[in-house]
Amino acid sequence: MSFAFKCQAVKLLILFGCVSQIQATPQAGMPDQSIETVSLCELTRYWQRYDHRIVRIEAIYHTSNEVSQVYDPGCATSDQTGWVKLLPYGSPSPVPPELKEKLNELLRRNGRARIIAIGEFDGPKKVNVPSGLSPEAADAMRETNSRYGHMNGWKFQFVFSKVEKVEAVPADAPWPHLVGQEKR
Repeated sequence: MSFAFKCQAVKLLILFGCVSQIQATPQAGMPDQSIETVSLCELTRYWQRYDHRIVRIEAIYHTSNEVSQVYDPGCATSDQTGWVKLLPYGSPSPVPPELKEKLNELLRRNGRARIIAIGEFDGPKKVNVPSGLSPEAADAMRETNSRYGHMNGWKFQFVFSKVEKVEAVPADAPWPHLVGQEKR
């Protein structure tokens, strides 16, 4: 095979990879209509149906010192919130540059923002329980190790791949109810 032919083949492979990547990742300002929009309440209620699937949600993104979560004031319990896993350092940001400043300002000012985001929804982690454990110990192991986030506080996780919209949360919108704590 000639050097020129090899170079042309490599260029085509690179081009094909770039085109595939462009098609798989919706571009800023261009919503991908093929991705299902699902409420956070439905995701958490029927999590087996959506586990490890890419979906679009509209929810409130809330951050503080030890919290990075999405929640929907319409959901009944704290187990219907989702830990937000951020991409590793150096990965491309899921927040387009035109939305980043607005999101950062809202989070800095209020600790939360209403967002529309695309990402992977993860249900409770599968836990392998060693045989021979008592039923109580097995249940405790499943409950603790199947969770996400700070101190295993969240039953569900949402990994942002793209934030499509950011807006302020109305001041009267409720905060998530955390078990054992009063609403803010």
